[in-house]
Amino acid sequence: MNDKNTELDKVYQRIWEAIVAHKLLPGTRLKEEELCETFELSRGFVRKLLLQLSYHKLVNLVPNSGAFVAEPSPEEARDIFQARRLIEAELVRELANKCTLREKKLLQEHLEKEHQAMAQEDQSLRIRLSGEFHLLIGKLANKPVLTSFLHEIIPRSSLIVALYQRGARKAHHHGGLSCSEHNDLLEAISGHHTEQAVQLMIDHLNEIEAQLQLEPPIEEALNLKSIFAES
Repeated sequence: MNDKNTELDKVYQRIWEAIVAHKLLPGTRLKEEELCETFELSRGFVRKLLLQLSYHKLVNLVPNSGAFVAEPSPEEARDIFQARRLIEAELVRELANKCTLREKKLLQEHLEKEHQAMAQEDQSLRIRLSGEFHLLIGKLANKPVLTSFLHEIIPRSSLIVALYQRGARKAHHHGGLSCSEHNDLLEAISGHHTEQAVQLMIDHLNEIEAQLQLEPPIEEALNLKSIFAES
């Protein structure tokens, strides 16, 4: 039983990472047959996996249609970022108060991986590492309950960004922005500038949310005569 649970956790983590890295986009259908073949799992095991992903709001199970990667609504997107601001402000406050040289080194090593991924233009890896930087702050803050919440909503944030971010150029700009803001966060945390670190984290999350198109586009009045006019 423990071996099965371990295997379930491993496959769940791989799907989690694919969502965070934008390799699995919102609305993607997850076919049971393909999951069985890909991970060499039984159909019953795959259904249990999909139920777990559904419980954590990463997958929608549609009767008579199948499983689809979740497509968060604009309202859910706003709630997710509000939750992140509350949780991550507390995590960064805790870490900034006690950050050691060892913890600073771990954050620096992670940021170096982010810079390498950006230099190599590996966008999927860069996006995943960006999310993991936030989780590393939680881990080092030693707040396991808050970090578990963050682990659940980080992939949902990635779905939101994939669904609502304004254009590919914005996505590219966001990569450089994240690296720069993560550097500033590291300096504030390691320097024990607690309130500055908290504000930087809030500003960072605000900036990500600001890049999202959560409001419906304004509909322009249609001129049917011009649309169907003969050339």
